[in-house]
Amino acid sequence: MTKQLFGFILLLVLPAISLSLSAQTFRAGRLRDAVEHLGLKVDTASLLPDKSLELKARDGRSVVLRTDPMGVVEHVGLPLFDDMLRFLQPSPVYDFLEYAVLNWKYQVNPNQLYLEKVQFEIGSWEILLSHPLKSLECSIENRDDRSYIVSWKSNESNVAVINIPIEYELLNNDSRRNMERDFLNDLTEDRLLPLTRKSIPVNEDELNLYGTEGLFVKQGKFYIVDFLNQNVYYDLITVRESADTIIRGKPVTMSLEAVMPVVVNNLEFPAETFANLMMSDDASVPEVTIDLDFHLSNYHRERVSMPLSVLKVFCRQHGCDLYFAYDGIRGEYLRGVMFASNLPNGYNHLFSLRIPKDELIKEHPIVQADVYLYIPPISKEKLFGITPTKKSGANFNLPK
Repeated sequence: MTKQLFGFILLLVLPAISLSLSAQTFRAGRLRDAVEHLGLKVDTASLLPDKSLELKARDGRSVVLRTDPMGVVEHVGLPLFDDMLRFLQPSPVYDFLEYAVLNWKYQVNPNQLYLEKVQFEIGSWEILLSHPLKSLECSIENRDDRSYIVSWKSNESNVAVINIPIEYELLNNDSRRNMERDFLNDLTEDRLLPLTRKSIPVNEDELNLYGTEGLFVKQGKFYIVDFLNQNVYYDLITVRESADTIIRGKPVTMSLEAVMPVVVNNLEFPAETFANLMMSDDASVPEVTIDLDFHLSNYHRERVSMPLSVLKVFCRQHGCDLYFAYDGIRGEYLRGVMFASNLPNGYNHLFSLRIPKDELIKEHPIVQADVYLYIPPISKEKLFGITPTKKSGANFNLPK
């Protein structure tokens, strides 16, 4: 009786384990749905890291499946692009169009409205299905970070030309809610990974004189306006040392002086110190803890606390450039804004920042942040209300 009961329980448990493993094999539920809908036979042993597989759907059409570095399926679609093109010119267009044409053909997802944003200047979805596009000459143009123009040619004649808006939800074939959830899941999984901080030597030739306070700046790129930037601020200090040596057979103590740049960390310069906390990766800057308050879809909120250095590495691994601007002092808080910007994919993560004045130069400062994920690229007018004319000291209308 006991053996029969154990066997019955085992039969119940095995399907649950199988379903769990199946769900973990796919980066998104829409990919698992596509595999099931098309009747693709996927051997889990074949899901090696960074591997592309070509499978057959029930109707005999070829379907491409690709895994990420962990062996998880990250893409399912109808093949439209040559692998060498993917390698030479990375772009989100490939996965988007290959999945989009698959969804148009097989209606894996009944919601087809997002496909209306794709504009065919030449050709149609039927043309994409009926031509061997992988073998044709293909080009992709990024037009002012607003749209991608994808074209295929045969004998110098265009077979298809498509205009695709650069909108992350569109290019990702997914909803904002799912993208936010995936971001949080990936972030919280990565936050426990060890991270080594190191000193970053700075050559004086890299520094420019900054303002009238005798400070210097290592200038980085800027986003939208010049004071939303990647700058790190330095002061020059004189280091004096003594060294014993022998000159002409006599012991001599020599005084040595050297001027060296140090990252500013001083309450006399709150704006520059705040910028350095957020942007500098040098080990001389205190490790910041950032308390993240995520404002998600449907008015949901979620809080996560982690080292700022880990958050920055995470954002950079996802293709984002980081930019910071100081917004002044309000009450007991210094305010600022940080963008994690991914223009090729058409989105920003916005971090509205505040730190108590007495936290600014502590050994372990804590920065509080309201976070808004996957917002579209922003123009000057949308960011400031009017086009700013000053180069510094701008007032941001930050979310409350």
